[in-house]
Amino acid sequence: MIETKEIARYGKYLHEKDLVIGTGGNISVRDGDFIIIKKKGKNMSLGKDEDYVCLPFPEAEKDTEVTSSETPVHIETYKSNDKIAAIIHVHSPFVIAVAGKTKCLKSTSYEFDCVLNKEVPVLKYIRPGSLSLAMAVAKEISSGANAVMLERHGAFSVGKDLEEAYIRILALERACTTFLHM
Repeated sequence: MIETKEIARYGKYLHEKDLVIGTGGNISVRDGDFIIIKKKGKNMSLGKDEDYVCLPFPEAEKDTEVTSSETPVHIETYKSNDKIAAIIHVHSPFVIAVAGKTKCLKSTSYEFDCVLNKEVPVLKYIRPGSLSLAMAVAKEISSGANAVMLERHGAFSVGKDLEEAYIRILALERACTTFLHM
């Protein structure tokens, strides 16, 4: 089983890359019948492993007093594809800027093609934390996307492990930066 210390390290990396600030964003990892997810209101920049909780999957969505407000997105996304073992959600500035300018981010580079495939869908604004958002993100992921951008909100990336989800979210922010400079 992955240790919360490793997940906390990735949370700190996200903060260092300016992809999250304060209590925004979240990370989860699925390990069989369990999910480790950031606790509600915790600041990833501090890199504390006690800011993450291990809960039974899929019952974690019922523990709304403890878990992130986006837990429904994590649960529904894991249900949509059993090959996914990690999810990262960020509120990054370039992703948010681009999500307001396009309905789908097409390839901006060879790197984009290799890491994100040929495109990343953009969902119109849906209330954060809602089941509607959870279902919409899961639908895009089950259709083959490995990242989804959210108008006025940020993005989710998925991976077979935490490293892959992290590389994808970094590549997405970089692609958005490129898009804005084109």
